[in-house]
Amino acid sequence: MVKKRFTRQLWISFGVVVASIAVAAAAISFFSGSFSAQADVITKDREEVQENTDAVADLAQLEAAAPQAAQYQAAIDQLLPDQYGLVTYTQWLAQLGAKYNVSTNAAFQGSVVTSTETTAGTAQFSFSAKGSPDNLTTFLKGMNDKTSGFLVSLTSFDVTSDGTNETVTGQGILFFH
Repeated sequence: MVKKRFTRQLWISFGVVVASIAVAAAAISFFSGSFSAQADVITKDREEVQENTDAVADLAQLEAAAPQAAQYQAAIDQLLPDQYGLVTYTQWLAQLGAKYNVSTNAAFQGSVVTSTETTAGTAQFSFSAKGSPDNLTTFLKGMNDKTSGFLVSLTSFDVTSDGTNETVTGQGILFFH
């Protein structure tokens, strides 16, 4: 009888231990999944907070640079005309030629590429100028002068001479904002 009782008690104890292990394993499995899901949510939330913090820092940096950007914009506005300001370029070139005793002619060619936030707009033009070599030289320098109100890039030009006067024909690009 004692042996039966001992065996029975042993099996009961063994069953309790196995059942406890099974319950503990199920609880650990459930809670680890729950903790993992909560950790993922917390990690995602922290990433969003960090992204928002970075965006606010970038915005603050841009706002701090706004006065300096305004100065640059004012300088660009003085250097470059707007697209409608290009209309006076041919008249300006004729007046510049007259200033240096050079006869000039200019015309816009091709299409106009409008400006964007980061790049200036461009307009192609062709020109011809006729005068003495010295006058043509000073005329071309005046064309590229920073105070002219126009930013010009000459892409090509040819020079021909009739013995007394020279003729310059060429093409270029005007920039605008």
